[in-house]
Amino acid sequence: MKLHLSLTKITVLGALLLGAVGCQTVKPTEDSMKERAQTVIGQPVSKIANVRNDSTLTYYTAYTAAGEYNCEQPSGVIMAVASMGIMTPPLSCLPKGASPIPYQ
Repeated sequence: MKLHLSLTKITVLGALLLGAVGCQTVKPTEDSMKERAQTVIGQPVSKIANVRNDSTLTYYTAYTAAGEYNCEQPSGVIMAVASMGIMTPPLSCLPKGASPIPYQ
């Protein structure tokens, strides 16, 4: 009986660890980046390029007829939660060369 209980605990812990590791690699798709950038910028996005990712944020450049925008949005665990429909992660897009810190 004790062996069965120990195996159950090990199995559950292993499943949780695998799930947490899987969430670390969740990245937004190019289509979702394009769609969300269009919503934030208010113009059609023709191309997404220069996609970079650390474990918590995805950075990319969105191209529109009016110019280029530097965008960033959460990835990893936050994207995994968002994919379940629980929340919508925030997206930030600024015109290329604009400072995210005001008055600089």
